[in-house]
Amino acid sequence: MFIQNAMGTISISKQIISKIVGKSANATRGIVCMSAGVAENIANWLGGNSIQNGIELKETDRGLDIHLNVTIQHRMKMPEVCAVLQSNVREAVEKFTGLSIGSINVTIVGVSVK
Repeated sequence: MFIQNAMGTISISKQIISKIVGKSANATRGIVCMSAGVAENIANWLGGNSIQNGIELKETDRGLDIHLNVTIQHRMKMPEVCAVLQSNVREAVEKFTGLSIGSINVTIVGVSVK
């Protein structure tokens, strides 16, 4: 991920952005964990894409698209938890990196009863 300014270029690795996203997700009430799932891991490994801990980042014309695979806590309202998650991730990534966010898509891959 590159940011161009008057003095040059700033490069931010996908690993750093993934850590920011992951910390924001873990701080969101109702999110238990993030997981890419076995099928997605195999498909992305074969396809050369990178998913780390349920986080996929893609650069687009609109900005950075973020896709999250999450497990949520049982009895939580899924749409509300996901809306707060999207807001938290957008705020954190924009605040820390200055990157434009295109979209934040969330897939619920599990529900935890613990």
